Amino acid sequence: MSTTQATKAAPDLDSIANDLAALKRDFATLMTDLRDSTAGRARTAAHDAATQIADKASNLYGQAASQAEAGVKAVSHEIEERPLTALLMAFAVGFVASRVLAR
Repeated sequence: MSTTQATKAAPDLDSIANDLAALKRDFATLMTDLRDSTAGRARTAAHDAATQIADKASNLYGQAASQAEAGVKAVSHEIEERPLTALLMAFAVGFVASRVLAR
């Protein structure tokens, strides 16, 4: 190879080396952006799921509380209507429970 061909090839090699370095930097930036974007989407999805779970749990708690309140009112009403029957039932339940637990 002659000296003129070598001098012509040197700028081409420098240009290729610069292009490869720029490509490497661009690829690193792309990978960083992709990682950050994926983490952000995952974080958002996790937050949305947690919010939905909290809302459903709150609704279930509200339903359970209102059902329990209705049950207490119904039992209170029965006790007021039939106090002697309620007293005998309480005694019977206590007696059976004491026999079961005594074993």
